[in-house]
Amino acid sequence: MISVLIPREKLVIDKLPHSLYFVGMGVVLTGWLALILFPRKAWANFWFSGLVVPQLLCFVYMYLLLIYWFLPPAASFSEFFTLEGVYKMFGNPGLLLVAWINIIAMDLVVGAWMARKAAQIGMPYVYLLPCLVLTFVFPGFGFALFSAMAAFCRGWAEISKFEGQPPVNTSPVASRPGVG
Repeated sequence: MISVLIPREKLVIDKLPHSLYFVGMGVVLTGWLALILFPRKAWANFWFSGLVVPQLLCFVYMYLLLIYWFLPPAASFSEFFTLEGVYKMFGNPGLLLVAWINIIAMDLVVGAWMARKAAQIGMPYVYLLPCLVLTFVFPGFGFALFSAMAAFCRGWAEISKFEGQPPVNTSPVASRPGVG
């Protein structure tokens, strides 16, 4: 009876966020599993969990944002200025899923970065594992624990040396025409 009163397209749009939630969680879980099981492998910490999975989630994010931005309750940029406005925007299930995908994708990027930095400074896996698990579940706690572990392993100095290196794939150029 309800399908007679509501167009079929409307029903699909209403159910899409609920279905894509599970798809997104499955995708991000594969990224986290690869990162937790193989944190020292470049295919896991850079390519898969650091680039491919987050990029896939970003495409879903952009698609959903374009589809649901104007659906009721419609969003507007001014609603970002108050907590009540954000709360109102997230009354739209599609935009709520957009926010959730943003969170899980960026948490995975942070976890992949932590795995690469841990490998770089030689942080033992036994120290890295709780950081990754906490970052998956409670990102703020996970990154804070990683920061403390990196300090304990005296790794921040190494990380800052590596991060502060100028690019090596460029050559100097003259600052004035005709010089050099």
